[in-house]
Amino acid sequence: MLFLLFVGVLVAITVWSKYDIAKHEKYTIGYVYDIDGGTATASPSLVYKYYVTGKEYHSTSPFYENKKLYLNHFYRVRYSSENPSSSEILLDSVVSDTILIKKAGFSLPKKKKNRFQEF
Repeated sequence: MLFLLFVGVLVAITVWSKYDIAKHEKYTIGYVYDIDGGTATASPSLVYKYYVTGKEYHSTSPFYENKKLYLNHFYRVRYSSENPSSSEILLDSVVSDTILIKKAGFSLPKKKKNRFQEF
């Protein structure tokens, strides 16, 4: 009985979060930086971070394909402007524009000059 109550609460939280994101929808860019290996009852999850008004948020998203497709890449993130910790990463929206990535709050490593480039 307790298990069913727990599952019911989890489902309610998930449904509320999706509704909140849809009602107060905003977009930013997130970075997938880790893989949570999952458990016997849960699939593995991508771990990502994103920034909203300078504050860093972290979240997870289940995935079912090769982790190398997603790890260390930037994607669009849809979040709730009322509750920025409620988000979903859009894995079909890869972001490679470094200007947009920097505007989203990320700092990128500087490229090293090789010995043939002028100073």
